[in-house]
Amino acid sequence: MATLRYAGIGARATPTAVLADMGVIAGWLARTGWHLSSGGADGADGSFAAGAPAEQRTVWLPWWGYNGHRGPDCRVLSAAATAACLEIAQPLHPAWERCSPAVRKLHARNAAVLLGGTLDRPVDAVVCWSERGAATGGTGMAIRIAQARGIPVLNLGSMTPRAVCERLAAIRRAVHPS
Repeated sequence: MATLRYAGIGARATPTAVLADMGVIAGWLARTGWHLSSGGADGADGSFAAGAPAEQRTVWLPWWGYNGHRGPDCRVLSAAATAACLEIAQPLHPAWERCSPAVRKLHARNAAVLLGGTLDRPVDAVVCWSERGAATGGTGMAIRIAQARGIPVLNLGSMTPRAVCERLAAIRRAVHPS
């Protein structure tokens, strides 16, 4: 039976109450066998990671030591994988030419969060927060990648936590009918 995977992401400015919901959702998903894929940023990424045990999460970093992450759950892309992720991100960014090399690596990391290190194992869903559910900032890049790949986006900026959990349960039933 394949492990279900979800991307737990969102804006650094995610409201405190939503951060708490994210930790609870991550704990519930871990108890039901889901694996977290996240990006190690402050805010939402940290709340999801705090709710998921290290053995049930992968934290994709743009470079070693990003935000102080160094655990066994951390991964950094090879140069070739970074280049492939940059090719995915570039056409989806509205002002790529204005992004610094570091910001481009952050956006490339979002492709790995959603598609895996070899870009061949997409997550089953994205759980995120962005203001009013809009596709803005780094979270917006991940939302655009998900939309381009047909990955469901469950945004706590436009959905209740209960509605998000109900959709995740439906995805689980569709993949693993009992």
